[in-house]
Amino acid sequence: MIQNFDVISIGSSTVDIFVKSKDFIYDKKLLSLKASSKNEIDQSLFCSGGGASNSAVAFSRLGLKSACISLIGNDSLSHYLYQDFQKNKVFDKFLAIDKKNDTDFSVILVAPDGTRSILTARGYSSLREKQIKWSQIKKVQWFYVSSLEGNIDLLEKIIGFAHENQIKIALNPGKREIKQSKKLLSLIKLVDFLSLNQEEAEMLLDLSSHDDNLFNQIHTLKIPIVTITNGRQGAYALFDKKHYFSPSAQTNPVDETGAGDSFGAAFVSALIYKKSPQEALYWAITNSASVVSRLGSKDGLLTLKQINSFIYKS
Repeated sequence: MIQNFDVISIGSSTVDIFVKSKDFIYDKKLLSLKASSKNEIDQSLFCSGGGASNSAVAFSRLGLKSACISLIGNDSLSHYLYQDFQKNKVFDKFLAIDKKNDTDFSVILVAPDGTRSILTARGYSSLREKQIKWSQIKKVQWFYVSSLEGNIDLLEKIIGFAHENQIKIALNPGKREIKQSKKLLSLIKLVDFLSLNQEEAEMLLDLSSHDDNLFNQIHTLKIPIVTITNGRQGAYALFDKKHYFSPSAQTNPVDETGAGDSFGAAFVSALIYKKSPQEALYWAITNSASVVSRLGSKDGLLTLKQINSFIYKS
């Protein structure tokens, strides 16, 4: 039976293990511990993560009917994913199960100021075309595609399928896709919304750091809407041959994990609610600021009522 969805997130779903300690030594370039030392953990958290998982929950929190397409293992770690999806009313019947490998997981070391370093354990397999239930995902407004672990062929298939079925596409590619810039550039001209951070945009376009030509180069791609985030420096939205800026919201950062996912999902949610791209930028900044104020990538995700409250108070 084919169901209707507002948005389906496609990409990775993982388990995140957060560790925060005052004993971490952080000098803006290196996060470390003294060799042979025994240190105290001040705060820890086991939860679900990954671009598809994070965005699917963000969409659901904002009142949209969402689903997630990911490859996970048939192991105890997958429990954290199912638990979060059920809790947040995300449709999980499109998840593909790899019976031979474990669910991907990450250990995230968080410095006192919220900066983090991530250790990732990826499985030996990733999402493939044959694992997607294509016949059941035709009735959806948007696909939100995050990292596909470098599988450009799958991205091409998703984009082609979306165009055949009048589905809009939001793309937040991972660095494995961006490193294949020639292939990626030929595909991203077909998407409706592209979300990148500053470093990713420069890498994609082969520009030097903080090149003044960045926005001009982005506009030549002729993508309807592009956002470029720059961490605590704020974010830009580019559309209609113009670019708009929003500073970061004032917050006390606890953990930066999930900032990009919450930003992109809130932006697309606002578009689904018929908001202007400029309004969508404020939604995205607000949601992202809330997420980084909490440990983990989901605890700070805002509901529709909360995000409207924040927006109209400001």
